[in-house]
Amino acid sequence: MSRGAARGSPATARAEFPATRQWTYLDVASRAPMPDRVAAELGDYIATYQAEGVPKGEWLDRVERVRARTARLLHADPQEVAFTKSTSDGINQLAHALGLGPGDNVVVCPEIEHANNLYPWLHLRDRGLEVRMVEAVGGELSLDRVAAAVDARTRVLALSSVSFVTGARADLDACGTLCRDRDVFLLVDGVQELGALPMDPRAAGVDGLVAATQKMLLGAYGLGLMWCRSERIEQLRPPFLTRMGVDWGEGHEADLGLDYRLADGAARFEVGNPNFAGVFTLDAALSLLEEVGQPAIADHVLALARRLMDGLTDRGIEVVTPTRPTAHAGIVVFDHPRAEQLHAALEERGVKLALRRGALRASVHLFNAEEDVDTLLAHLDDLAHLSDPNAPTSPDAPL
Repeated sequence: MSRGAARGSPATARAEFPATRQWTYLDVASRAPMPDRVAAELGDYIATYQAEGVPKGEWLDRVERVRARTARLLHADPQEVAFTKSTSDGINQLAHALGLGPGDNVVVCPEIEHANNLYPWLHLRDRGLEVRMVEAVGGELSLDRVAAAVDARTRVLALSSVSFVTGARADLDACGTLCRDRDVFLLVDGVQELGALPMDPRAAGVDGLVAATQKMLLGAYGLGLMWCRSERIEQLRPPFLTRMGVDWGEGHEADLGLDYRLADGAARFEVGNPNFAGVFTLDAALSLLEEVGQPAIADHVLALARRLMDGLTDRGIEVVTPTRPTAHAGIVVFDHPRAEQLHAALEERGVKLALRRGALRASVHLFNAEEDVDTLLAHLDDLAHLSDPNAPTSPDAPL
């Protein structure tokens, strides 16, 4: 759907999320509540499977249509898109495909990264890979520190476009320029941004982008996607290979040929049969994102994040997330002296948010409304006594 064809709005989209009628749901960064059309798609999948088994040819054709739809979201060619199991699956696939070895190094900033963007690199140390860890500055990736860590043997810069820990949004354009100038593979975990804000990885100078579908893409668990710049794909060796990663030509998937060539494009990274249910629910979720439109979603998300930041600041609550307009997305992290107790109290009051590394994390998407932010702020007012150092700390104490 083109930019001008969007016909929905965040307000109309909210009606598709039953969870918003039961909860003040501010935790999409952990997982999105399932919208009606995604649930309906899952139901259709089950009904078809029960009634007639798997019409595999039709379903494989649909996978290709969803691949193309996903590519449009990324301003990409469909051949640059592969379906994976998860974000971490995509990171691992690319990490192993790069052929890293003795003397090579990767640069990463652990304190603002998910563990799954660190363990794959640590796991390769037994092959001689050096993992260079830079410190964040103010909860953000420091480009100066990254540049100082990069040398002639740096092969990869691995980062999240939006940190799940602090909510900081990386300057992908600046990172892309640095990596392009030094021939470093820029690998981006886009799971906390893709679907909430427009992303164009090729224009930003990204080489590989991975994401799961159960967060900002509003899909379900068990599916991820990988985008890889076409110029890079031919330089990579898939760490695993199955029939789905081989060019079938005019043959059947069950045919055996000892002489083979890899499938064109990123599909060579796909292992085994597609997760049909995951792909089809992604199709439904993408239709919702398209109906509202990425510009409208971004405006809505950023406005809600700003409303929450301002409300927290007005109450003297420390906001961890950078407040500059270009330095955050839909995640707002804030500190509290009794974060764990406050988190439990808010849950009891029907407010869903997350507790990550000792701080409270709220996150918003198209299904949220100003009333969600205002409800959270009102509860924080009611629970302000928890900021008192003399307040009882027992979980059984009155809240």
